[in-house]
Amino acid sequence: MSELSILAPTQQSSLNKKECIETIFTLSPLASCNALTLAFVQSLSDCLLKSEQAKSLPELVALGFWLRRANIKKIISQQTDVINKALGTVIHFTPTNVDTMFVYSWVCSLIMGNNNIVRVASSDSATKNTLLNELNRLYALVEYNDIAQRNIFVTYPKASQNSAELSLLADARVIWGGDASVNIIRALPTQPRCRDICFADRYSAALINGEQLNEQQQVSELATLLWRDTQPHAQQACSSPRVVFWLGNTAFQKSFFEQINQLARQQNAEPQKLNNHLVVSQMMQSTGLALHPLVQEYICALPVEALREEFLEWHLGNGLFLIKYLTNLEEIADSIDNKLQTLSYWGLTRKKMLKLVSEPSIKGLDRIVPVGQALEFTPDWDGYRLLTDLSRHITVG
Repeated sequence: MSELSILAPTQQSSLNKKECIETIFTLSPLASCNALTLAFVQSLSDCLLKSEQAKSLPELVALGFWLRRANIKKIISQQTDVINKALGTVIHFTPTNVDTMFVYSWVCSLIMGNNNIVRVASSDSATKNTLLNELNRLYALVEYNDIAQRNIFVTYPKASQNSAELSLLADARVIWGGDASVNIIRALPTQPRCRDICFADRYSAALINGEQLNEQQQVSELATLLWRDTQPHAQQACSSPRVVFWLGNTAFQKSFFEQINQLARQQNAEPQKLNNHLVVSQMMQSTGLALHPLVQEYICALPVEALREEFLEWHLGNGLFLIKYLTNLEEIADSIDNKLQTLSYWGLTRKKMLKLVSEPSIKGLDRIVPVGQALEFTPDWDGYRLLTDLSRHITVG
């Protein structure tokens, strides 16, 4: 394995990196939902919630909270009463824009008993380094030796042959990235029964019913909820809303975005990000399909008459909201495509949203959640059921 570095576990007895990789493919997977794995996941949760370094990183606090025993048990309990066994060895190709997102899919694979090799980006970040440090602390404990031998985190240049070599041995691949990156990995030869789970380019939106927004207290509460979905990962997560569909009354619309601007101001946004907002908004206005921004300071709230594909390609995150006005709910079908992942909603009933998504005209759209819950990961993600897709479902007649 040329140019490959093992980041965790940093100590693997006397084995060299080539032997570490080869060992993973020879070791039998663990049983699904076994006690050792569940104890390890709880220990990782404890580490992240108690670490002083992790406490300063909201993404790691959220991850630690998700990993709690009560939540993992709830997730496992939703599995149907059948036999699920590990696939074998799963290779994870992680995204560069969200430091912790790949951990959720890795944990799903880990819970189902799989051995895992996780290729992380070479770029440094406080979030990634803190996470790897906590993992290595756990891997150093004797009681977690079976976990450490079967789960390693590596890095190597994209141009190396390592992805091709690992793909040939994989029982499944979890691929995060842009469309081009996903297609490059998918083109690499695999075993005939290798499963691919691909998380490619997606975007998300929020739907706000202005008819139900009629007092300032509501405005403040709703702004806080939408900012909760936006601020982590600099709005780069696939489930962070970049588009806001505004239905009906706009009386509190400007006040709402001004409130979000206040929340962003408290984050001390960098001048470069503010300049990016200005440049992108001017590019969109030059098409004749974007109007003057409602707010352009620490965030940019930009009304648009249509959602063009290039608008989403130009979107750089960091608090840019494209606002599309709707006179009735059915109009939303004309403004979304199959790249829409999550639609968070406020001021509408769950029944109304179920009716909306059942319409044949609605493309894409894998998740519908209340505003404020867009970043809450579940094993049902991006149209996949990860616990099922990362295991063999055995039926007995």
